[in-house]
Amino acid sequence: MSEEYKLSYFKSFKMFNRAAYALMIVFALLVRGSEITKSNFFMFYYSILFIVMIGLDEYIFKPKRNKFPYLFLGIRVYLYPILLAIGTIFCVLPGVYLVGVISVMLYITCQDLIFTDVFNTFGNYTKRGVIGLVCGSMMLYVQYREEILGVWILVSVFALAVFISMLMFVYYFHYMTVAHLDDRYTKLYFKNADMITENKKLLRFQERVEKVNSEINYQKINLTKANDDLAKINEETRSLIEVMKYFSASFNVENNAHVMLKNVVDIKQTGAVALYLDKDVYMNEEPYLEIISDNAVAETLLKQDIENIYEAIKRRKSVNPLVLCDNYDFKYPYLTGGNLCNVVVFPAYENENVYGVMVVTSSKYDFFENGYAFYESSIMDFTSALISDRLYLQTEDMAKKDGLTKIYNRIYFNQFYPALKDEVEQSGDVFTVCMLDIDHFKRVNDTYGHLAGDEVIKAVAKVDNDFAKKYNGTAVRYGGEEFLLILRGKGVEETLKILQEMHEIIKSNVIEFEDYKIQVNSSMGIACYPETCSDIHDVLDRSDKAMYYSKEHGRGRITIDGREGEEYT
Repeated sequence: MSEEYKLSYFKSFKMFNRAAYALMIVFALLVRGSEITKSNFFMFYYSILFIVMIGLDEYIFKPKRNKFPYLFLGIRVYLYPILLAIGTIFCVLPGVYLVGVISVMLYITCQDLIFTDVFNTFGNYTKRGVIGLVCGSMMLYVQYREEILGVWILVSVFALAVFISMLMFVYYFHYMTVAHLDDRYTKLYFKNADMITENKKLLRFQERVEKVNSEINYQKINLTKANDDLAKINEETRSLIEVMKYFSASFNVENNAHVMLKNVVDIKQTGAVALYLDKDVYMNEEPYLEIISDNAVAETLLKQDIENIYEAIKRRKSVNPLVLCDNYDFKYPYLTGGNLCNVVVFPAYENENVYGVMVVTSSKYDFFENGYAFYESSIMDFTSALISDRLYLQTEDMAKKDGLTKIYNRIYFNQFYPALKDEVEQSGDVFTVCMLDIDHFKRVNDTYGHLAGDEVIKAVAKVDNDFAKKYNGTAVRYGGEEFLLILRGKGVEETLKILQEMHEIIKSNVIEFEDYKIQVNSSMGIACYPETCSDIHDVLDRSDKAMYYSKEHGRGRITIDGREGEEYT
């Protein structure tokens, strides 16, 4: 049995051991409480012993660094039964509890069998014999030494022999079971190996048959191939033109990517095709990945390996296609195990700089025999569209976002906020607006200069934006030193906790500018529809008033609309 397999038993054994020992403690207390025995020693000894066993098991069954604790388990199989048997020397156990003690001994012995690697050895038989003899002698002979006299001492000897035989039988039965299963496993393993060999022979035979058929029909294929190739080229050209038309009318990079991949699949009938774009290629904060596949295994492998494939392409410093697999011949350790016959990677690049990859796979033999022109044209058309899309997105982003803080500006807020209010009102969602103002900002400008003030504004805006991302909200620079945090689906109490965390971060943030260290604080106001405000159109104004209440009553605090008398920091 492997160490990994043994370690998998540990958690279950620890749980069952706790339950067994706990039941024996309860059993001891019940036996003493019902006065089946009047021995306090019995109750205390076995209660304390099982508690100690629980503690030792907690240590033994928690191996360090995934190393199997052979030494501790070897000591345990002797120590626990002997400690259980020692109690019978000092007090007579009730019969029912004696049966329980013997059961625990057998349970511990069975656990030891689970972790035994070599069976049917003299040492293993001797171990069980010694445990049975020592423990059985203490439990059966010493236990009833005053009740059995003369020749009837043979009863104890007989009971001892039965106990030892039980241990030997359990060991022998487990050994025979393992041996039988091992024999069956060996037979099945070799039978499976034979089947695999036969399957490989059949596969090779099938390939030879296909080759013979190909040679027989070679002349016929050549006659029709030229016409088919010409028709295919025309179809590919028309499809590329249609895709370019779509690109010219769309400024959505991800939609363009999907259309390109779908066209590749439809025209070339690929098994799976994937496009991976690095982050910050088109103002995307995370890498983009889309896979179109009719093979679940291939899709899983692509998700697993495509980042490594991209890094390998970048290290290669070449924009030529890279063949990963050619007719089942894998040249790199990627996408293996998916029954893929051909895999080629096409770098997506701009000015010789690789920004992504398109991976095309197929389970068809000689899938790329007509070359790579269609795929390279597809990726180059996509790159051309991407450049235009990126320029459009950058222009659009500049219009929406504040130049200093890079969060949404007041102009864009005035555009999206009315539609957002209508959507929330129709859905019945909770809607919270938080207004934030930097305390004594004019003093910062007057003391340290406007450049320092800009650094303070950027630092506070970053905190606002971080929390907007964390809680699926929206951050807005509303005025000079005023900011908004808009949260949908979060009520007053949940928002208050968020703002308290945000307020603490702003307050503890020290902005370093030249030789200065500038401490920042802020005043905040919360208004929530429908919790504090029944009219959604008043939420913004009410949050503004709550914020000004904070500024007029000491600054550096949070005010909830309608609860102005309560102070939060």
